[in-house]
Amino acid sequence: MVVVAVAGGLGDLGSLITHALLETGKHEVYVLSRKTAENDPGRISPLTGEHYFPVIQTDYSSEDGLTEKLHEQNVQVVICAFIMDSEPVSDAQIRLIRAAERCSTVRRFVPSEFNVEYDVGDDVLPYSQKRFHMLGRQELEKTQTLEYAYLYPGMFMDYFGLPRVQSVLRPLCFFIDPAHALAVLPDDGEAKMSMSLTTDCARYLALALDLPTWPRVLSTVTSTVTLNELVRLVEKSLGRPLQVRYQPVGDLLQHAAVDLPTNMEIAKSWPEWGGQDTLRALIADLEASVALGAYNLTQLTGHLDLVKEFEGKARHQDASRTC
Repeated sequence: MVVVAVAGGLGDLGSLITHALLETGKHEVYVLSRKTAENDPGRISPLTGEHYFPVIQTDYSSEDGLTEKLHEQNVQVVICAFIMDSEPVSDAQIRLIRAAERCSTVRRFVPSEFNVEYDVGDDVLPYSQKRFHMLGRQELEKTQTLEYAYLYPGMFMDYFGLPRVQSVLRPLCFFIDPAHALAVLPDDGEAKMSMSLTTDCARYLALALDLPTWPRVLSTVTSTVTLNELVRLVEKSLGRPLQVRYQPVGDLLQHAAVDLPTNMEIAKSWPEWGGQDTLRALIADLEASVALGAYNLTQLTGHLDLVKEFEGKARHQDASRTC
């Protein structure tokens, strides 16, 4: 039982992590957030039995201020759940890492990774935003007192079950557009993709806090399928065939890929995605990464598979039950 602070704990994945930690009934959980929690009734700490308010409004601008907040609440574990898509967010995580290192109570840190191995070249992972994650890793490598681990769920399975699967994720189509009965796969469609549900990722991370030590990498993968197999699963779920097309991975790398119609509709409805060109580039990079093997976590070594470690202690779903 520990005191945990989840930075970005009111966000999409962050809220799931916060909920999973609270569900264990073991931990005193705080949320560091730029937002305020209105009408928050507070909670009873399982550690002290005392009433506390979990949301701590934080602007991440001051390393000293962050250190003080962590120390005031006797935080022992910090989990960062930022969306790492810009330099200001990257800077905020770096300040949080430095604050955690300076705080005498903090002993563990989970940076905002929640994907796959980032320390690879563009020939495997042509994803420009990985540079923000690498800056966080470089900062953690400088620390002397923190135990830290990277969490690898692979691709989030939720995307392939929307809208039937309840999820905090905003809808996006990767490879398959069920609404238009269309699939566009790279090369021959035999690339493998490892996946986890967001809820499983959060639950296994919460369980990992009970481990006496962490290896550098923790994984939560519950299914690995080829893209062709994924198409068949979706067809079975929909009860109708998909029109399947194939395109060279080089087209994805050049951001000259075939657009799935639903994604172009989403780009118009969600201007914060940055428009059609920006969204096209993001999806193309991630799809190319799958084609190049970055999301095949069956080849991962030197890690701890949390699904096997906690077999029977957490419910999880595989792709055949989700799609």
